[in-house]
Amino acid sequence: MYHTIPASFFGESAVATFIVSPEHQVLFWNKACEKLTGLQCSQLLATRSHWRAFYEENRPCLVDIVIDGNYEDLPQLYEKFGKSKLSPEGMSAEGWYDNLDGQRKYIIFDAAPIYNANGELIAAIETLQDITEMKSHDLENQRLIQDLKNANPDSPPLKGFIPICSSCKDIRVKNGEWIAVADYFSQKTEVLFSHGICPKCAQKLYPEYYNKIFK
Repeated sequence: MYHTIPASFFGESAVATFIVSPEHQVLFWNKACEKLTGLQCSQLLATRSHWRAFYEENRPCLVDIVIDGNYEDLPQLYEKFGKSKLSPEGMSAEGWYDNLDGQRKYIIFDAAPIYNANGELIAAIETLQDITEMKSHDLENQRLIQDLKNANPDSPPLKGFIPICSSCKDIRVKNGEWIAVADYFSQKTEVLFSHGICPKCAQKLYPEYYNKIFK
């Protein structure tokens, strides 16, 4: 008989969390997990179908790897993975998922075993972090830098680390001031920027005008 997981511990948490038994049955699926994945707790509770939230066909999730100890399977299942920084027996993995509640999202997974007072495995817990916006900004900046290199092959290369805000993406210059990415590269290169707005941002910022402009 396995211990009942108190829903009050995680039910209202802003961190998407689910818990499975040693037999890989879903014991708990909180509201944040429902919102992130689009699957309700009632659809998964007492089933082994938690994989449905992430994959088109049945395959192990990170929490299943932790339960079974099949760490040798990780390279076939995840592009990026490693030991958890917070749990000595936990694992972490991340990647793009094309259909999480109908959207493409970049997710960081952390999974760890849960033991009782006798050291017996009674469950395993997995948390999900959606960092899609941050990852998309990073990719956009990488593309911008590559475009600048391609557009100015005769310019001296930019080298070293560039301190960039993980939220607004402004860049810190030598005097401690933070300036926009466009201003930074305009100062460092001969590139001039013109400004517009892409369809994704237009839909987000100006939904009332989006259909008129882009449809």
